[in-house]
Amino acid sequence: MDQQFVDILMEVQYRFPLVERPFLEIAERLDTTEGRVIERLREAARLGVLKRIGAILNYKSRGMVAALVAMAVPEDKIEDVARVVNADPLVSHNFQRDYQPYNLWYVTKASSREELEQKVKSVADRFGVDYIILHSLKSYKVDVRFDLHRGISWTRGYIMPENPPPISSLNIPPAFFGRIKSIPLEPEPFKWVAEALGSSVRQAIEKTRELIELGVLRDFHGTLDGEAVGFRENAMVVLEKPRCEEVAMLNISTHVVLRNTVPNKWEYPCYFMVHGTSRGVIQRHIDGVGLDEYRVLYSVRDFLGGREMARRVEKIAD
Repeated sequence: MDQQFVDILMEVQYRFPLVERPFLEIAERLDTTEGRVIERLREAARLGVLKRIGAILNYKSRGMVAALVAMAVPEDKIEDVARVVNADPLVSHNFQRDYQPYNLWYVTKASSREELEQKVKSVADRFGVDYIILHSLKSYKVDVRFDLHRGISWTRGYIMPENPPPISSLNIPPAFFGRIKSIPLEPEPFKWVAEALGSSVRQAIEKTRELIELGVLRDFHGTLDGEAVGFRENAMVVLEKPRCEEVAMLNISTHVVLRNTVPNKWEYPCYFMVHGTSRGVIQRHIDGVGLDEYRVLYSVRDFLGGREMARRVEKIAD
């Protein structure tokens, strides 16, 4: 990636402007042309580097629940179990991690706890494996961005709104949420969004800002394929104390969630994710934040993969 390519990707990740002609503003910052910015972003999309520019709908506003599931799977069965897990379209991550006995970790959603627990149990029963379900009790931070200079995931510290309103109470056409998650790479991309609202472009942008503040939408920015830009390692850092609010303020944390514990099986109530270009980079940054009483679980295999995961995120947001 040449310097201009990197600069543009950093701008769309970290400083995407919610204005009528966002690519023109980015071009002015980088002393180039609007057409050149759009051309390079289209190139990034063709290469699989840029997945989308937009804002994802918070699953809680859809009335859904989520959980992190861990299964204890024999090595000779892990691919088969992972394949069955992936058949669920609401699975958004599926990793093998360097932890025993629970080595297969995935995230799934459902319309209720009962439904979620039943579908997990059906997979576990089919293969005769032990499992734990770690329900999402409170999400503090969900924000994945890749600092192409530091080689580590890097985001601002913040706490997500806890109870976003349901979309059924907002009187917003469903088409709006389908369009705002991935705007077109053209000079006035918000025209497409405004059409779904039946409003002016300025009103559509203001509505987007409002929904982000409410927590209905996750922050608007460009989303990259981590592997495509060299971020091939990720780690789940699990904490013995519920220090979620503290770690949500760390720049390196991407997902920070408070979950239930399971006596004699899982005693870590809070976790956060870190992504990096190498394990060494990740470990140096974890060591540098001064935590104690934690454990690092590195990913060994990604059973879903970046492009498949992107497709599922798009589907879940519909």
